[in-house]
Amino acid sequence: MTDWLPLLNARTGPRYVAIVDQLAEDIAAGLVKPGTRLLPQRDMAERLGLSVGTVSKAYAEAEQRGLILGEVGRGTFVLRPRTGSGASEILSRQGINLALNVPPATGAEALIAATLAEIVSDGGIDELLGYLPHQGRRDHCLAVVSWLSAHRIAADPDRVFITHGAQHALAIAIGMVAGAGDPVLAESLTYSGMLALSNQAGYRLHGVSMDRDGLVPEALDAAFSETGARVLYAMPNLQTPTGTVMSAERRLAVAEVLRRRDAYLVEDDVYAFLFETPFLQLSALIPERSFYVTSFAKCLVPGLRIGAMIVPDGFRDRCINAVRATSWMAAPVMAEVVARLIQNGGLARQARLKRETALVRDAIVRRVLKGWLPPSDTPAGFHVWLRLPVGRTVTALIAQAAQAGITLAPPSALRPLDSASLGVRLCLGAPMNEMDLEEALLTLRRILERAEAISLV
Repeated sequence: MTDWLPLLNARTGPRYVAIVDQLAEDIAAGLVKPGTRLLPQRDMAERLGLSVGTVSKAYAEAEQRGLILGEVGRGTFVLRPRTGSGASEILSRQGINLALNVPPATGAEALIAATLAEIVSDGGIDELLGYLPHQGRRDHCLAVVSWLSAHRIAADPDRVFITHGAQHALAIAIGMVAGAGDPVLAESLTYSGMLALSNQAGYRLHGVSMDRDGLVPEALDAAFSETGARVLYAMPNLQTPTGTVMSAERRLAVAEVLRRRDAYLVEDDVYAFLFETPFLQLSALIPERSFYVTSFAKCLVPGLRIGAMIVPDGFRDRCINAVRATSWMAAPVMAEVVARLIQNGGLARQARLKRETALVRDAIVRRVLKGWLPPSDTPAGFHVWLRLPVGRTVTALIAQAAQAGITLAPPSALRPLDSASLGVRLCLGAPMNEMDLEEALLTLRRILERAEAISLV
């Protein structure tokens, strides 16, 4: 592939600005594709007859504009172009989606494109295209173990499974310990994917009360007695939809209830990477009866569809058969992308960029909607819980927001549920930039400050 070089002869002004402007124009025109690796700065300087300092300044300016992303030891890659439209124009033309919990863009697309190109160029693609172990290649499992260990999650590689994302892992895990018609306990406000799974598999979901520290142990114990359930699905870290983080003391109490009830835990922990100092995982307290599930959708991109699961002793053979029955194996090419990014530090950098972006966006939503959000001293995530004012209904708020070009979704609520706890999850990752997000949040604030305007008859 021909190296990209700017044409500077017809341009006036500082050379570094001319380089950046030419790059922006070529990206917009489709002449330079996302994932393209630019020349190293020294090579670019030699080809253009400029100083390294001038080219370094150009690359820094281009990264500031969101055109490129530099990866230490790997190179500089072109990012996907962003729209230049203002927030109010976007709201009126295509809307802002605050319902879909996607990670904010931090250059992962270009990084993945470059990694795929590396896999092809070094001949690694051939060995990834055949039938491979159902559990995942050993080197892929070991890479996941190293990633988890960096987040205080101990794992035996023999009990690690590579899956098609967290949803695939949840389906396998719950299918190991519950069947059609069986009760499964979950937080009273739960992940919508669990509703889809229960509808498909025939589980009977039963809600357990929460407070600001997470599941209420007494309510959990009572729910086991009431339903006869032997399985709990829970998300202790940045629970969706509420954003709650289960306290350390509460984890101990919940683990004790599970142990005493001889019940199994399916722990959904896709947001562990957002914690600088992670809590001890709930499943680590009772590993003999816990399935631990994570994915790389939130710290990279959802389209990879690569997740991981740690299974209890005694379930490995059954899980191998479950993966075989549901997909034969997770896509090895995508698993190789994740493994390489773990090994070369690309994933760690993406996690850091996601944390930094989450902090910025969390600060915006708490400044704009402070009066409607529960207090929080937990790490910033990609979603927050908007409490409804007295007299408000979820249906009306969603309808008014839709009229203003903002997409919201109703919460997945299970019985029993305290009606005072109702609200709406606001997802902060989908807006292209912070300006768009703030404009959407200001519009929501204006709706909340007015009387409810939608009547359903």
